[in-house]
Amino acid sequence: MSFERFTVKARKVVVTAQEEARQLKHHRIGTEHVLLGLLDAPDSTAAKVLHQLGYDKETAQADIAAVVKPGTEELSGHIPFAPRAKKTLELALREAQQLHHNHIGTEHILLALVREGEGVGAKVLAERINPLSKIRAAVLATLAGSQDVAAGPWPAGTPAAEDTVSTASALAGGAPVGSHHLLEAMLQTENSMAARVLRELGVDPDAVAAKIDELDPEATTDANPEEAAARKMEIRLVDDEVHLILRDPTTVMVAKKVTELSDGPVQGVGPVAGMFVPLWRSTNQLLQQIQRMLEPEPEEDDGSAASKVAKAVRTVLAPRLRR
Repeated sequence: MSFERFTVKARKVVVTAQEEARQLKHHRIGTEHVLLGLLDAPDSTAAKVLHQLGYDKETAQADIAAVVKPGTEELSGHIPFAPRAKKTLELALREAQQLHHNHIGTEHILLALVREGEGVGAKVLAERINPLSKIRAAVLATLAGSQDVAAGPWPAGTPAAEDTVSTASALAGGAPVGSHHLLEAMLQTENSMAARVLRELGVDPDAVAAKIDELDPEATTDANPEEAAARKMEIRLVDDEVHLILRDPTTVMVAKKVTELSDGPVQGVGPVAGMFVPLWRSTNQLLQQIQRMLEPEPEEDDGSAASKVAKAVRTVLAPRLRR
């Protein structure tokens, strides 16, 4: 792929990722090497955000070493990208476009790493930073002061606008931010001009929430495959079993094929158990996140941007989870 639109620091991340793969004697550049490359540029926006969230290169190296073993052969010459790393760099372009930025910076690569979600890079981050959407919220909250991105027509925002964007990003989770996320975020941003106007016009946040849940985004330009699949998911407790239900056609089709090939249900027995570990971790993290959302309000917040976002997200999501 072409790196013409990458900033100097973003290009350095790509070069460092290749060197990290070479040092570990890996034949492909994976998302774990991209993560190490991001953390190797301490003055970049991505590294600053991760450090802010308590994650540094030494921690990443230890986490990656626990799940990915070094190779055995010395490598020379160009090392190709693994599919997930390649997808991450392609998603970085989409992240930049979505934010109306002309160039791809380290922050866009980090957002893409989180958005891709299935690579080793995202998984080791998820083990330390829960929920993973904190990263997206933190990146968006610091973009106005970023030094390694050439911004497009999107102007620097007021504190209210930044809180709105951060809240919308948290509501979107791992999916792209939609206009419906922004609408609910505007209604929940305390002391903002948008919230005041909407409320004085008689716009009821609960009525907006109900209408958003009623309408199908697939008929709009906010449609995206991640949210479409997620809207068809469900978690049920049946006796002493937790049933995770996925109904999107793509997953159902693949599951049918796997069931045919395996001649029945696939169980986490023996070495196969390792393949189930990421799903087990993700499910537990999701359940714990929902539990925190439904439990009584935490003690008084510290007035930080993160606390405001957490409060707004709880206000929007908790009533839906109790339905």
